[in-house]
Amino acid sequence: MNVLITGGTGNLGSRLLVPLVQRGDRVTIFDVQSQPRIESREFQEAELIQGDLGDRQALLGAVERGKIESIFHLGAVLSASAENHPAEAWRANMEGMANVLDAARSGGAARVIFSSTVATFGGQAGLHLNDDAPQWPSSLYGVTKVAGERLGVYYQQRFGLDFRCIRLPAVIAPYGSGGGASAYCSAAFEQSVTNGKYDFYVRRTTRMPMLYIADAIRGLLDLHDASAKRLSRRVYNSSGISPSAEELAQAIHNYLPAAAFTYTPDALRTAIVESWPHDIDDSVARRDWDWRAEWDLDHIARDVIGALQQEHASQ
Repeated sequence: MNVLITGGTGNLGSRLLVPLVQRGDRVTIFDVQSQPRIESREFQEAELIQGDLGDRQALLGAVERGKIESIFHLGAVLSASAENHPAEAWRANMEGMANVLDAARSGGAARVIFSSTVATFGGQAGLHLNDDAPQWPSSLYGVTKVAGERLGVYYQQRFGLDFRCIRLPAVIAPYGSGGGASAYCSAAFEQSVTNGKYDFYVRRTTRMPMLYIADAIRGLLDLHDASAKRLSRRVYNSSGISPSAEELAQAIHNYLPAAAFTYTPDALRTAIVESWPHDIDDSVARRDWDWRAEWDLDHIARDVIGALQQEHASQ
């Protein structure tokens, strides 16, 4: 299958392409960046097109030249960066979403998989959230993702595009910290291994929904591969763990007992994170395409720290 990944050099994209290439798919990467977050042999086997999501013609050209059949739309300006650069976020997240869907429809790609976020719900949605809970996001990033979900469903209903969407929590990964308000869930591991300490920019009691990168990648692939006959909807919740910052620090401390942690809350990022839900109902995804998160906090900590230590030792 010919597959396009937007944001293909990023945290999710540079890892997603590995199993796609390994199973024989022909992968094209579309991203403003040319260097992948994670280097791999598989990345070298993919075609890289350096381009802007706001450039409709560039996207359409990539789809047509690559004879693309499926698009994983992962490219976006993340939450904290979006607050600091709203015009850039609007172009990438809003115009980019419209351009991806239009390029799929015009260029013959039958399926679009969209990575949305639990940040679409915001702090007014209640404690226990099913797939149809009210969406009142507190950040521009969440606003653009809600719009992306609705536009994708519109294209499915109006034009028959096979649009599928998974709402992801914050994703933990080795070297996974980026421009999101959720970046501390990965940065805490990275700084603990390299510097022996980390200063959280949220309160010690701040909780955040999280998912390990291996679960996130598997979720994207499984939703893509699921039989359309099994799908009862187009947008699905996913859920993993929801530790407090202090519980995350303790999980790291269990494997790095010398690591020291402090807490200096940043008002903007803390407010964004604390607006996100903790109790997310993903039972429909479990029923429709056998979704389930497999990694708990202790196993995540052991795996991430092991990978970081191995990489650090080789430098």
